Amino acid sequence: MIGTTRRREQGLADPLLGQVMGEMGLDKVPLYEHQSKLRLEYRARIEACTPLRNGPVGPRRREVTDPVTMAEDIKGRARQFGADLVGMCALHPVMIDEGFDCTFRNVIAFCHHESYDEVLKGPEAVSDEAHRTYWMVAKIATEMAVWIREELGWEAVAHHNGGTYIQAIPVLWQCGFGELGKHGSLIHPEYGASFRPSFVTTDLPVAYDAPISFGVQDRCTVCQVCSNNCPGDAIPEDYIVDMGVKRWLTDVAKCYPYSRLRKEYCHLCVDVCPYNAPNHRDDYRAFMTDRKKYGYKTPKMSDD
Repeated sequence: MIGTTRRREQGLADPLLGQVMGEMGLDKVPLYEHQSKLRLEYRARIEACTPLRNGPVGPRRREVTDPVTMAEDIKGRARQFGADLVGMCALHPVMIDEGFDCTFRNVIAFCHHESYDEVLKGPEAVSDEAHRTYWMVAKIATEMAVWIREELGWEAVAHHNGGTYIQAIPVLWQCGFGELGKHGSLIHPEYGASFRPSFVTTDLPVAYDAPISFGVQDRCTVCQVCSNNCPGDAIPEDYIVDMGVKRWLTDVAKCYPYSRLRKEYCHLCVDVCPYNAPNHRDDYRAFMTDRKKYGYKTPKMSDD
């Protein structure tokens, strides 16, 4: 099937980022220039996974007569590899990059959580933790793709920051990982929006999961926490309905000066989301009290 969703270019290849940089008089992206040793190490690990995204298939294909049992086996194996969430769904053109011809019919999604404890340490720790989590899901997808190819005898391709043609949000939503929040991220009942995904595409027969609803979008229509804390006023009040799903579209041009064009990573819209706090209520209260000392819409970041 041919994909229909346009992927936003990353880094300097993104024309919108270039436009905002021009308006700010910048010729470099401060966030990309300012990298800790730990982040660079995680990036190298992710890049090491790239050659294993695809590979030879074992000579014996396991016949699947019970997709439900196979799905359970996959979920159990993925959790052994470190996945917190595992789900599966049929691929749809909206889940695939525009113009890419995907020959597979199924996609398996994996997520690993980000530690909320790191949020309390500031933007540097948040960025380090994001890179750790991206490496974890790259590792999980790689190990699962290799296992499916070599042990089960089915073709499988891993998708992560080292290479992908999969659109994350529609897959995660269809797999039942949560509801779309006002800040644009998917919110899970246990992990909030503090997780990162990876995927495997395959024709291996599996039982599908389904979307869930637990009141997020109703709450988002009245909760102003992410809007009140966004330094760029990038989170809109109004929403659209796309393919029957309510979505708030972040104004990326307003987001970039804080999420890319400062040396520290702005993650405030997710960090302050009340859904991130069910298991960290005391820490969350302390975090929000600290935020109020600086005033809403004023991130704790340096001026350079």
